[in-house]
Amino acid sequence: MFLMFVPLILLLFWQTRSQTKKQEQAIAALKKGDRVVTQSGLVGRLLEIDSRYARVELAPGVKVQVLRSSLSGRDADDSAKSDAGKADDAKEKKDKDK
Repeated sequence: MFLMFVPLILLLFWQTRSQTKKQEQAIAALKKGDRVVTQSGLVGRLLEIDSRYARVELAPGVKVQVLRSSLSGRDADDSAKSDAGKADDAKEKKDKDK
């Protein structure tokens, strides 16, 4: 019976380790000015990040200090908006040239 649970436990251990590694890579890739999301759902601009803490601006003048480990990563909506903004700018420029 014990031998049946060993592969399951090893699989769970491997998955957890893999998720932790991906999370650490996502946090390491963050840079000042990125729009970030915390695990609690707060969204803001990253002002600075060090080995233990990160400062995030949630709204103009509202700055909070959070644990680095509480950052989930970049806001996926941020990259989509910037790509859409670039496409809109290109379209407007093309329309002006006509």
